[in-house]
Amino acid sequence: MGFIHITDPHFVPAPELLYGMSPAARLSAGVQLINEAHADADFLLVTGDLAHYGEQAAYETLRDSLAPLEVPVHLMMGNHDSRAPFRAVFPDTPEIEGGFFQFALECDDLRILCLDSLNDVPGDHIGRLCETRLRWLDEQIALTPDDKRLIVANHHPAFDLGMPKLDEIKLADSDALWEVLERRKPDMFVFGHVHRPISGVWRGIPFHTVRGFNHQVALQLSDDPVVMLTDENPDIALIRPATDSIVVFTRSVGGEIRTYESGEENMQNPLLENGRLFA
Repeated sequence: MGFIHITDPHFVPAPELLYGMSPAARLSAGVQLINEAHADADFLLVTGDLAHYGEQAAYETLRDSLAPLEVPVHLMMGNHDSRAPFRAVFPDTPEIEGGFFQFALECDDLRILCLDSLNDVPGDHIGRLCETRLRWLDEQIALTPDDKRLIVANHHPAFDLGMPKLDEIKLADSDALWEVLERRKPDMFVFGHVHRPISGVWRGIPFHTVRGFNHQVALQLSDDPVVMLTDENPDIALIRPATDSIVVFTRSVGGEIRTYESGEENMQNPLLENGRLFA
C-alpha cells in the first residue's frame, strides 16, 4: 500500500503555541485524516524538525499527539531537533555508530533509507552527513536488492532549490553524498526542511517535499533579507509503488472544504435539460 510522508511539525510543549498556532492540534487533524482514509498505509514517515526548540517536553507532547495513530510511525531528525531529549522520549528509535538515528524501512517493493543530517549544534541549521553516516548509507545501498526500488529520505535537501535564504542552510555535504548515490541512483529523494510543496529532478533523481505541519515558508525566489512565513494548511503525501513507477499523491489537511459528486454543477446549468445540453 506504500507509506505516508509528512514533515516539520515543530512541536512545542503543550499548551504552548508557535507562531500563534498549535502544532499538536494541527498534527492531530492529520492523524485523524490518516486514520479515517489511509489506515492501510504501511507506516508514516516524519522527515524531521519534530520539535522547534528540541526540549524533552516538546517530544512528550509529540508522543501524546501520535498515540491515536493507527499506523506505525518512524521519526527522523531535523536541524531544530536535539538527540538526547528525543532519545529519552523515543528510546526505541534505531541508532547507528555515533548515536545517529538512521534506519532502513521496507514496504511493497520499496526500500527507504532514512538519514540523520542533524548537526546538533544550537543555532546551526545547516545539514551534515559525516563519514560514519555516509558509510552506513553506502553499505545499505549495497544491501538493497536489484528488484527493490530505492528511496533516500533526509531532512535537508542536498542541492539549491532557487530560494536563496533556504539554499544557505541546505546539506553541507552534498558532494560527498553524491559520491555515494551515483554508485546506484535512488529512484526518489524525499526531504523536508523547506516548508513548501516542491518536486523536480536532481542529477537524474526525482525528488519531492511537502508543506510543513505547523507553518510554511513563503515562496521567495529573490534574496530577501528576511525569511517570510505564511499560513497554509499542512500536507500529507501518499507514496505508492505502481507497476513501473512511484506515485506521490498529496492531500491538504483541513483544506478540503467539501466532497461532492462530479456532474453536480450540471444541475445548475440553465442550458441543460434532463442532463443533456440543448440548443
